[in-house]
Amino acid sequence: MMIIAIVVFLFLGVYFFWRKKLQEQRFNRSVGMTVSYMFQERPGQYSGDRNTKSGVFVFKAERNDERLKNIVIRKVKPLHAALDVNLEQILVIPFERKGNIKSDVSVRFKVNRRTVKIEDLRGGRLNISGVLNFEERRPESFTTTLFISDLYQKAEA
Repeated sequence: MMIIAIVVFLFLGVYFFWRKKLQEQRFNRSVGMTVSYMFQERPGQYSGDRNTKSGVFVFKAERNDERLKNIVIRKVKPLHAALDVNLEQILVIPFERKGNIKSDVSVRFKVNRRTVKIEDLRGGRLNISGVLNFEERRPESFTTTLFISDLYQKAEA
């Protein structure tokens, strides 16, 4: 009985790992995405609480597939224990026009531990999940991990 439980557990683990890798490959074939960040200029700028440090993540997307209409991001989870994203509504990155291959969207984050001093997020990671919507094709769900590339101001220069 124990052997059957172990085999089932291993099978499910391999299945979910394979499924996640397949979703990441589909996402990377359809779109290229980078994430930059910017901290608030002064405490309380976004929240009104002068003790809270916060900022924004900026997602820059470039579609690789002409049939991609938009990207819907339903979940953003920073892989840093002190950061929190409260996604109150979905994020949509549109590619409605044919010539439009680049688009971007931003989401606010806050530092949820006041004792932590965070100066640089470069190299950090975010897990995102959502749906890729295509013309004449059914939507494809995705889950992927993105690296935070640079400060937003530097990314624009």
